[in-house]
Amino acid sequence: MIPFFVVSFAWFFQSITGFGAGIFIIGILSMLYDPKMVVVSSAIFNLFGTLSLLYQNRKGKIEPKLLFSLIAGSVPGIFLGAYLLDKADTKTLKLTIGAFILALGVYNLLVQRGLLKVRLGRHMAFPVGFLGGLFAGLMGMGGPPPLVFLSQHLFDPYSIRLMLNLYFTSNILIRLSFYQNFDLLSLDWQFIAMGLAGLVFGTLTGGLLAKRLPSKVYASGASFAVILLGIVLLIIAELGL
Repeated sequence: MIPFFVVSFAWFFQSITGFGAGIFIIGILSMLYDPKMVVVSSAIFNLFGTLSLLYQNRKGKIEPKLLFSLIAGSVPGIFLGAYLLDKADTKTLKLTIGAFILALGVYNLLVQRGLLKVRLGRHMAFPVGFLGGLFAGLMGMGGPPPLVFLSQHLFDPYSIRLMLNLYFTSNILIRLSFYQNFDLLSLDWQFIAMGLAGLVFGTLTGGLLAKRLPSKVYASGASFAVILLGIVLLIIAELGL
């Protein structure tokens, strides 16, 4: 039942904020299961999650040029990430995931406190897509770069979430194709079934509250939680647990 509860929480959070499911799913479950299996298998049920969020945010508007540039950039990034995932050993992968999550939590906290500002022009869509694809292919967490980028160029929350989840959906389909080419597509169907049940529960409850609770209510606490998660995963990886 652990995958159910973790995925429920992660997709509850993503339904409200538009991102974050991968961080908690990969970060927490990589402590308890083989991280490669978690990265690959979670892509299956996360695909259903992104599709449901597309429907929830159908009122948003699409900017085709930005979306195409993000997706085009993600393709070589995902390929490189899948290649690195295929070559990585368990300890290295756990350390990489932990370091990424820790850095992300620190970054979010600095931005919230006004201590760090990153401005990305519209011409940065392709490299942002590449970076997101690289993180997604290697660790199943490609959301932060496109979220930062789209938040600076779109101001309607529905449009941001719609564009993000169109990017995520294409991202997952491309990932699964590359995972198959690298013989990484060994799936744990019991894990996937529990994750899918958690996803349904999390997206439904999150969807009900998304209109009532602004994402900033969760922002500060989420940053500290992400930092703690990264530290714990690094310790576990270093200890070989």
